[in-house]
Amino acid sequence: MARAFPHWDEETLFTSGDEYFAGLLRAIDDAKLSVELETYIFEKGTLADRLVEKLIAAHRRGVRVRITVDGWGSPGFLDDYYPQFKQARIGVRFFRVTPWLLRRVPGDSSSFLFRFITRWRRINRGNHRKFCLIDHQELYVGSFNVSDVHLREISGDHVWKDVGVRVKGRDVKYARRAFQRAYRGWTALNWPARAPKLLLLNDSFRHSRRTRLQHTQRMRHARKRIWLSTPYFAPIAPVFRTLVRQAQKGVDVRLIVPHNNDVWFMTWMSLPLLRALDRKGVKVYVYGPRFSHQKVFIADDWVCVGSTNLNHRSFLHDLEMDVVLTRPGNKERVIDSYRRDIEVSQTFDSSDWAQLPWWKQWFGSLFLLVKYWA
Repeated sequence: MARAFPHWDEETLFTSGDEYFAGLLRAIDDAKLSVELETYIFEKGTLADRLVEKLIAAHRRGVRVRITVDGWGSPGFLDDYYPQFKQARIGVRFFRVTPWLLRRVPGDSSSFLFRFITRWRRINRGNHRKFCLIDHQELYVGSFNVSDVHLREISGDHVWKDVGVRVKGRDVKYARRAFQRAYRGWTALNWPARAPKLLLLNDSFRHSRRTRLQHTQRMRHARKRIWLSTPYFAPIAPVFRTLVRQAQKGVDVRLIVPHNNDVWFMTWMSLPLLRALDRKGVKVYVYGPRFSHQKVFIADDWVCVGSTNLNHRSFLHDLEMDVVLTRPGNKERVIDSYRRDIEVSQTFDSSDWAQLPWWKQWFGSLFLLVKYWA
């Protein structure tokens, strides 16, 4: 008997932050057992206020609520929202905190020296995941942070372009294990017995290796197309070489990057790399209508969305979470959206690099030296 291809029991795709967070807030209202939220950015604003209100209300009716944030990505959280959670006795952990912060945060050692050393050791390992697990069985995950930039009702035409998904199924249990590991401060030395197939994680050596292989091998074995969209393009060498080789073999390799970036130096850093790809047959497009923050991997009919960027941070340093789509309708929606993005994008012209002033070319090349940390 042929083995059935793995699939999610339920799978809902979201292409706007308004829909994604509306669904998430309803799910929190309906939660019966637990709500476990993990995010890189938890930023003061309308969305965060609504989310905090829902989380506290859930806790008061007996739901176990726990939260993990990255202190680097959420520098204002400690003053803006942590006091409310502390007063409500909701469990909060900071995955990473700036070493020069003198205050003690939940999960810190009582020893200042040990706390200082621990923070420096984790300075280059962030938690870039954005997900929420409801009752251990319903998972919301994507590229949406807790920020008003994802709500059209607040940001209007400047709302960020992102994608997320709600899933139920066997692999959701790995999201809970991932949350537990980050919440308790476990390190990558832990070695889970198995790795999920539809939920891509990198919180252990085994998970990290499998996730890198999933992304790179899917691209390496593609026969028809490799379509990628990322806001931060500074890939590790194997990924860069794969894109070039596949393009030279005749595979339709496309890359969409945003015209404007929230991390200013990423534009300078990616220019020489984009120029090299363009000259070697990769079709590079610059998306201009708004900031494209989505992370999309399409290799033939394999479609993956989540928090992983095409940069060194995602592949080597930070915790990430991606979801492999299994419903044909959802995969086609992502592919159709990609086609529409290309229609409103400009084709990258490598000659633009040669026309830049010498000092801009110099800065672009200089930033490449630090791409390992970007």
